[in-house]
Amino acid sequence: MAVLKVEFDNFLCFDNFSTDFSYPKKLVSSNLNGEYFANYPSVRYRKVNIVVGSNASGKTSLGRAIWHVFLFLKEKESNNITSLVKDDSRNFFVLMDCMFNNGVFFRVEIKKDLETDELLVRLRQLQAQHDDTYESLVNKLDDSKPFENYLTALDKFVFGGWNFAFPSIENGFDKIECKYDDSEKEEFCEVYKKVLQTMDPTIKNVYPSSEIPDSFIVVFEDDDAVAVTNGSKLSSIKRLSSGTKYAVNIAGVIHSIKKHKNGFYFVDEQFSYVNSDIEIACLMKMISLLDDGEQLFFTTHNEELLALPLPNHTFNFISKFKDEEGTRILWTNASIEKRNNVNIKNLYDNDFFNASPDVNDILNIAES
Repeated sequence: MAVLKVEFDNFLCFDNFSTDFSYPKKLVSSNLNGEYFANYPSVRYRKVNIVVGSNASGKTSLGRAIWHVFLFLKEKESNNITSLVKDDSRNFFVLMDCMFNNGVFFRVEIKKDLETDELLVRLRQLQAQHDDTYESLVNKLDDSKPFENYLTALDKFVFGGWNFAFPSIENGFDKIECKYDDSEKEEFCEVYKKVLQTMDPTIKNVYPSSEIPDSFIVVFEDDDAVAVTNGSKLSSIKRLSSGTKYAVNIAGVIHSIKKHKNGFYFVDEQFSYVNSDIEIACLMKMISLLDDGEQLFFTTHNEELLALPLPNHTFNFISKFKDEEGTRILWTNASIEKRNNVNIKNLYDNDFFNASPDVNDILNIAES
């Protein structure tokens, strides 16, 4: 599954925010293969979205917004949406376009009736044809379909298949996800072993627990051992460094992509304590493992990723700016630079994308 477009208004920190994750023109050459749906080659989407931004720029908020829409579509619980509305005194609006591997395209729109306080949804879906484009699918949507009560609109809608990895400080994410089937437990632990050993060379082995389901044992060179169990707190794992604790999440995402357990992946701020070379290696492995119709979002502070040999449209820059209406989110895709032979990192270093943090206030702190 891939997300093709989002619009958020009065939702988390987003006002009048809109961006799409498609691209209209077939690339002559690309180091990133399969940026389209296999049976619908003209429905092109940005398979990898690297999001660069400074602190509090909106990277995690973007992930949370998408995640809550996903939860809403799956669980049909209104609180998944209403809890993120910034100002209850005015309306909010959410729009999301997605497409499944089987060619089912849908657009969901969510808003509130201010008079009745009723949560309203308009869900429109259709089956793509072989020669459809994203633009043609949007044009085929039935504009006459009305908004309905969300329970009515979503009554028979089945949705699922995602993996979000957020920092452990985010509510609900200081929890280890390491579920595996018996048939794959050796392969599962091999992925974890390779990732954890890269983060911490004193780790000697990782093997599945024979006593506790969905658990594995980390063994160190001095034969000290630590058990890691599904559902336990990431922060409670003893002996592992901060970076190695996050490696548990990272290994989980890599294994999930490798086994194609989910179609959509959002990896947010998992490398703050990790060496840049390791971050690049993990990202490139994630990208290489992505299958047809799968999509990866990856947020980072690491500017070195901008030098990776990926299409320009892979790179996105997010920042906050102030205008007469208040603080707003600015989203810029690197495809605004049409020349493919231009170094994206050099453009970023020269603030071409208006994404560099303003550090003047710090520099202007008076010296005593």
